[in-house]
Amino acid sequence: MKKIFKYRFILFAAVIALAVLLLKLVADHFELNVIAVNTLTGAFFTGVFFTISIVFTGAMSDFKEAQKIPGEMASLLKSMRSDALLLSLRENGSEQGKALAKHVENLLSIITCNLRQNCWHNQQLDEEVNQIQNNITELWAKDVSTSILYKMRDNLVQLERLSNRLDYIAYSKDSAAAYVICDIAITAVLIIFVFTKNEWGLGGMTLFVLISFVMTAIVRLIHDMDNPFEYGKNTNADVDTTVLFQLGNRWKME
Repeated sequence: MKKIFKYRFILFAAVIALAVLLLKLVADHFELNVIAVNTLTGAFFTGVFFTISIVFTGAMSDFKEAQKIPGEMASLLKSMRSDALLLSLRENGSEQGKALAKHVENLLSIITCNLRQNCWHNQQLDEEVNQIQNNITELWAKDVSTSILYKMRDNLVQLERLSNRLDYIAYSKDSAAAYVICDIAITAVLIIFVFTKNEWGLGGMTLFVLISFVMTAIVRLIHDMDNPFEYGKNTNADVDTTVLFQLGNRWKME
């Protein structure tokens, strides 16, 4: 049942295709098929398919990039905490090293909490990042393993970059207009299919239904890929963030 629900966009597309078929049969029966297939309708279909393919390519590109973010974040956080614990072994950096490790753990906790809540609180993240930066500065003033501090600072910059990228991919709404255009375009295509003269018999009817199914499924998938970090929702295009939660659980058990 869970698998069926997970791929409900396929069922949704199948229902739409079936509805198009039924409406097409009704339109043919009452002779409402008044739209002729010509170069004008062909050009319109080409434009719609081209537009949807562009939006789908952009969404897929962001999704493939988003898949890398959790693993990279986990690696950076793990490295930073290990370095902080290493610094805590130094006599002149014991307290700052322990505090630094604690702030790194807090940073992971904030990240996983944000993922669970399906939101991204940059202010909380920034406050914790500033605390880490202050700890690094204090250790730098004591001249404690500057090479390790250089590495930690670089990791912190990379972590901020990944955080900003995640926030943009998952929660920005700059491409909402493109999704609206896709919805309008596919709706127009389905309406035209219903009222188009079918001059190819059963083969033409089958083609109409298949195109309706495929295009509807693609548009639904585009909407789903808009936010690939939807935690706890039965969506079809989600990035696996398990590595971050597992890392947090391991640190709690240590």
